Amino acid sequence: MRIEGINKVCFVGAGTMGCFNSLVTAIAGYEAFLYDVSEAVLQESEERQKLWGEVLVERGFTSISEVEEAFSRITRTSDAAFAAADADLMSESVFEQVELKREIHRQFEKLLPRHAIMTTNTSTIVLSDIEDTVEFGDRFAAMHFHQPGRLVDLVAGPRTSPETIEVLSRFVRSQNQVAIVLKKENPGYVHNNLYGSLLHTGLVLFQTGAGTPQKIDQAWMLTQRSYGENASALEEHGIGPFGLIDFVGLDVVHDVTVGLLAKAEQTGEELHEQKKMITDGVIAALRDMIDRGELGFKAGKGFYTYPDPEFQQPAFLEGVTENKDLSDPLINGILKQAILLVADGVCEVEDVDLSWMLTHSPTIGPFGIMDDRGIDIVLNQLNDQAAFLTAVFGEDDPDLDEIKRAAGFLEAMIDKGLMGKRSGRGFYQYPDPVYAKPGFLL
Repeated sequence: MRIEGINKVCFVGAGTMGCFNSLVTAIAGYEAFLYDVSEAVLQESEERQKLWGEVLVERGFTSISEVEEAFSRITRTSDAAFAAADADLMSESVFEQVELKREIHRQFEKLLPRHAIMTTNTSTIVLSDIEDTVEFGDRFAAMHFHQPGRLVDLVAGPRTSPETIEVLSRFVRSQNQVAIVLKKENPGYVHNNLYGSLLHTGLVLFQTGAGTPQKIDQAWMLTQRSYGENASALEEHGIGPFGLIDFVGLDVVHDVTVGLLAKAEQTGEELHEQKKMITDGVIAALRDMIDRGELGFKAGKGFYTYPDPEFQQPAFLEGVTENKDLSDPLINGILKQAILLVADGVCEVEDVDLSWMLTHSPTIGPFGIMDDRGIDIVLNQLNDQAAFLTAVFGEDDPDLDEIKRAAGFLEAMIDKGLMGKRSGRGFYQYPDPVYAKPGFLL
């Protein structure tokens, strides 16, 4: 049901995210105007939205009739002024390039009504890198959707008013989605910090020859199922890192990786030669696939072929045994990032687990996993990883500092006797942790 004050929403960028976001908004009853400079992209957008509609129906988010009705509320246009006219809210989803996003917001602020709220759907760029390009920062915020899930990150910039965040929170809820409001800016928000670690670790494992995309995905999917009481409920959530890269888009992952490397170099962060070679190799491998038109789900081919990719077939996990050499690096990277999000004051423990459970595993999140494993066990794994990094890259490795900070956070808990599930208290209280209670995901 629409909220008061928002009727028309302007979506800038008709790629993967723009198509998904505008469809969800139209399903909720709003008028959605989908803008792109490319007529070809706009022509492809309807077919993309039909595919997203099928996914949303399969997941129980909506019905076939509601999707069909939503299409009558979507207008596609390459006329920026027409898209912006009388809009109450704008959602930008162009490529992950700072200057492009800055130019888009400069352009649309002049076209939108004065009362309109402007938002960026950026995945990794912080709002303050964009917001100084607009005059009215009080009505500018980050509103980041996660396709095809219900999670939405909301972040205020240096000038964003509390009223803007309150309106956006109500808007998200009106779309049957869940908003997490961060305490402060953070590249990658909550979920994408965890998600980015999963994708990056998967790519590094592949690039270094540790496993094929299929083997790495199988290892991850088996790990996910081991934490689920209902394996069938995890079938749609247990996609491995390379299946996820296909859904995000190889071009998007490429741009994010290039951007992060450039930012590290700009800030004077010195990458070990071997790490630089691995990252360059990842970028080159993605570039080769992109040049062949293998962009992932939206192009019909990426690491898998669509529709009916291999990882969705019943035989994909048949006869496959657990491979900790692949699964442990994937999960441990996520656990480290989860700890740092809370230690650095970005959000609360429950926010992290809610973010992960809404998008990947409906039964447990990173902090629930740490409690289940034992906080001392997780600490030992972090210390082992720190010793490995020191031996290979030396004491100056930037990742080493992160691991030490995460380890220190766990050590402080252990000193208080908080060992996890077996002690009755860790990040949650047992035997009835909050994350397992009905309604947690709502």
